[in-house]
Amino acid sequence: MGIVWIVVGLRARALWPVSLVGVAAGLAMAGAPLLPPTVNDFKQQGTQPVGSPFPPETQISDPIPSAQDNCFLCHAGIDDPAETVKPFQWRGSMHAHAYRDPIFQAAFALANLDTNNTAGALCLRCHTPRAWLEGRATPPSGNPDGSMLFASDRNEGVNCNVCHRLVDLDAAPPGPSDDMLIRDALAVNSLMPVDYGNAQMIVDPMDVRRGPLDFVANMEPEPPHLWAHSPHHRTSDICATCHDVSNPIFTRAGGTLPDPGDSYGLNARDAEHPTHSKFDQFPEQRTYTEWLNSSFATTPGGLFIPDADNPLTNRFGGNRFMVSQCQDCHMPTTTGQACWEIFEPPVRPDLPMHTFVGANVFALDAIMHLHGPTGTDELDADTITLMQRQRVLTIEMLQKATDAILAQNAGELSVRITNQTGHKLLTGMPEGRRIWINVKFFNTTGLIAERGAYDAMAADLTTSDTKVYEQTLGLDAAMAAQVGLPEYESFHLAFVNKVYKDNRIPPRGFTNAAYNAAQAGHVGYSYADGQFWDNTFYCIPAGATRAEVTLNYQTSSKEYIEFLRDATAPDQRGIDLYSAWAAVGKSAPVAMDYQIIELASYAAGDVNSDGQTTFADITTVLANWGQENGGMLSGDANCDGVVSFADITLILANWGDSA
Repeated sequence: MGIVWIVVGLRARALWPVSLVGVAAGLAMAGAPLLPPTVNDFKQQGTQPVGSPFPPETQISDPIPSAQDNCFLCHAGIDDPAETVKPFQWRGSMHAHAYRDPIFQAAFALANLDTNNTAGALCLRCHTPRAWLEGRATPPSGNPDGSMLFASDRNEGVNCNVCHRLVDLDAAPPGPSDDMLIRDALAVNSLMPVDYGNAQMIVDPMDVRRGPLDFVANMEPEPPHLWAHSPHHRTSDICATCHDVSNPIFTRAGGTLPDPGDSYGLNARDAEHPTHSKFDQFPEQRTYTEWLNSSFATTPGGLFIPDADNPLTNRFGGNRFMVSQCQDCHMPTTTGQACWEIFEPPVRPDLPMHTFVGANVFALDAIMHLHGPTGTDELDADTITLMQRQRVLTIEMLQKATDAILAQNAGELSVRITNQTGHKLLTGMPEGRRIWINVKFFNTTGLIAERGAYDAMAADLTTSDTKVYEQTLGLDAAMAAQVGLPEYESFHLAFVNKVYKDNRIPPRGFTNAAYNAAQAGHVGYSYADGQFWDNTFYCIPAGATRAEVTLNYQTSSKEYIEFLRDATAPDQRGIDLYSAWAAVGKSAPVAMDYQIIELASYAAGDVNSDGQTTFADITTVLANWGQENGGMLSGDANCDGVVSFADITLILANWGDSA
């Protein structure tokens, strides 16, 4: 009997011979590919790494200089890092620490363990693109495990020079004159990216630094290095390079357009993806695509979203009144000078802040703990100052992202969460991230009930009695059989090929058709076209006089951190992550919104909110019979989530009561 090889075990770190029996035999006889994959399975289009078997014109010729040695002299503003508006702010961002991030490090270690040290090459494209472009992340000169990286690769993550050498894959609108030649060199070698995403970078082979400013047109002094005016750097397309992520070892099976009912199967082994289109691969992140199908992207000129405290100011846009592109919120414009004052640069009212603020408070805390004075002490004082500043800005960003509205309808409290962002709430990497509603009910003497309770000491969340917004991925039956893991939800990101849950709140402009076709549809939950809010209903306990509602965001759940610790053992990176997590507050939730409502007394069973329990309430129940999760006004008198005979029983038990 023949022998095949499959990955087995929860940690998938060993290959074991398996006889052609049972499920594995059936899959092998059917010609299905078996893991582990090779580096070729993860190959992407675009500029190729130095030393790869592709022609020199598809690789960079000038090396990527380090930011420390090449950018800081002019762009640092280190005289006052706590307040600077110069690009040196990048040093405090998660872009600068994309490789050092201990969450990434543990997940990266697991991806390599699961794929015989091959998936890491795809991870490193985004988390240290300089190293990837220069050949230190791929054979023959590099290694997908990161062992060949320079110290500056690890220290600088998403390096300044990489972003400022990116070329738009789209020829319209036109960019620098050399861009067409650069694209043509890739096209001739069948390496032009099909779409934006997966770090399919097109990089200028020479060190020509692109940006949104046109010094000649503006009659300003030119910088002391080669430069090119690039409209691409004002658009969200440049952010799509790393903020739409797909797994290329899978190919979608379904109709011409993607649909939530599609399945994803493994490609032929040791071969690149047959189409290289992200829409034919398994979608892991769709932040750019979510934005692309929102009103922020489709409304000419963008949108004005008023600040809660100052209605005449856009809550995200810095000096901009309208926001449209990713940069408008994550690199808001300010007034200042981009370069060292000794060169007398002009004062600009539209200087992009290089903060790249997102939502990851925990990673900032963990990095400072592991690599600041309490750890390796490799972060200098200015970097620590900028990271502490970034932490404050990150919490402010989270608090701007939502608005909560509370209302009482007889014995029911409704909580409406409105998504004010240009993408799903929440977005990005799905693993371990979540938002939930915490509700505390009080009477005149104190707390009497709580929903969505979080035990900070144990880092345990009670999920059964509240709404948790999240996306969960996992393995379908076929994939589970091939890799020897359980079917259903899983944190083995290299293997997941099915979305099991996605109830995240969409942005303005959402339509089901557009999101489904972009592999960003909802699973196990539904939103109407145009809906960018969500309502959750809670029964008000008898005697409650006040409710306090908090919307919490958490970067990494306890379950995810413990999984990475155990699944990567004995690799030190999972242990380091767990230790940092325990030391800095266990990824303590950040309050995105907090509201208080004073509660009035109510008549039990008063589902139509007319102040008394009568036959009219039974009529409401009958009219909505069988409806789920509609709240008390739908007839759900006992708030158990479904309109049924139990609600009539409650009404009869309280017949004639009045508020």
